[in-house]
Amino acid sequence: MKYKLLLVTALIFNTLTNAQNLSEETIMGEWKAINVEIPNSDEVPQKEALKFMEDAFLGSIFNFKGNKVFKIEYGKTADDRIKELFFLDNQNWIIQNDKIKIGMDNDYSSMHITFQEINGKTYFSLPMMRLEMKKISTDKPSKPKLIKSKKEKIETVDYTKSELINKEINESQIIEFNELDNPPLAPDCKSKWDIEKKKKCTSKYINMHVARKFNTDLAAEVDVTGKIKINIEFVIDTNGRPINITANGGPEIMNQNAIEVIGLLPDLKPGTNNGKLVNVLYKMPLVFQIAD
Repeated sequence: MKYKLLLVTALIFNTLTNAQNLSEETIMGEWKAINVEIPNSDEVPQKEALKFMEDAFLGSIFNFKGNKVFKIEYGKTADDRIKELFFLDNQNWIIQNDKIKIGMDNDYSSMHITFQEINGKTYFSLPMMRLEMKKISTDKPSKPKLIKSKKEKIETVDYTKSELINKEINESQIIEFNELDNPPLAPDCKSKWDIEKKKKCTSKYINMHVARKFNTDLAAEVDVTGKIKINIEFVIDTNGRPINITANGGPEIMNQNAIEVIGLLPDLKPGTNNGKLVNVLYKMPLVFQIAD
């Protein structure tokens, strides 16, 4: 399944900046990412997720062809899985509201890029990072080639399907995720793996679920700037369901969306401790950096 471009890590970054006036002639051609900046990277607990992103985009080539087709070549050390999350290659691009938008079938929601020129350097600001870019070739306008989706369309999220379950559980019956001897297992995570590998697998699954489904566009509706940190907590009960979901620290509209996103998690294989099913407390932060 191909997914709408959002994020990869447990922290979600959204740097909103003032876009600069763009022309198609300015953008057309190939651009190479020569530096990757990820805000608040010191707060990301899953350092392998940072490397995943940096490997994918450092040295990547963004090609805005004159026929309105967008092509991308990821960095030489990119993980093959990047293509599944960042489904961008061979789509169309347009300039709209001073942003570069990428998509197909008249749905330009795959990725939005803010173009900036600062102190003689050019940057592409994506929802999760800022790339310093160098233009390596130019192109000329030609007859547009409209790309139609041949596979399943980019996922849209129906938050009305979010299940928000609350039930009373004695705190003595809850164990934190990192303290388990056998953590809850997400789909494709294997029981035969060692404990640390199982924990990393489930954490990565939850992180990528949030990455795909959190509505980063909500940041544009929030009249604040600077750092926003949303602390999410929920319990994975003895049936593997996410329950008692809370989110706080950010604007209410973002807190609520974070709760809805967790409510969309599928049931996991429940965790055990000393051979008995247990309720598991899971915590994760989401961080946004909103600039003027």
